[in-house]
Amino acid sequence: MTGANEKPLLQRLLRDDPPAWREIVEKYSGLLLAISRRTFASYGFDASNPDCEDAVAEVWRNLLQNDRQLLRQCLERGQLLPTLHVLARNRTVDVMRRRKFVIVQLDEDLEPVAVENDEATADTDIEELLPRALAQLSSRERTLVELFYLHERKYREIELLLGVSQNSIGPTLARALGKLRKAIEDARKESYAIRHEPR
Repeated sequence: MTGANEKPLLQRLLRDDPPAWREIVEKYSGLLLAISRRTFASYGFDASNPDCEDAVAEVWRNLLQNDRQLLRQCLERGQLLPTLHVLARNRTVDVMRRRKFVIVQLDEDLEPVAVENDEATADTDIEELLPRALAQLSSRERTLVELFYLHERKYREIELLLGVSQNSIGPTLARALGKLRKAIEDARKESYAIRHEPR
């Protein structure tokens, strides 16, 4: 909940008070940078400082959009910190998409791996293998992969479209991508074995 000391700050921000903007940036930038770094890491990506700073800059920009609508909501509902937390995570994911990194949320016990999109698509056979791999997913997994990666829908949009909990989307996507990786790798091995079969 927004503390009593944050309400006057929000009111000053809504009046466009420059010292109030300096105060909120100084107070929360460190926290938002930490959230951004943790979000990058949870997707297996070791982020640079500029990447995290870009995400945090987008958070401040979001607060100014639509006549400061988010700030008004924070003042009404008392949810400044949770709002900043969600914004920092979402804007970090946006940065990853713009940088064209393949983003796969990793379980804590898995080895973090980051794969640049250019490297992932460098193999000439990926376009042939991907449809076969997608066919091995369940219809729900395939729909989630298409909505999130091809149509770039956010979790909340997918929740509305499919009626699934946002909390279940990440784990389902991670499982689906694990299946895709395995299916593609198996198909590559099979293709390699056929090409190098003794004549």
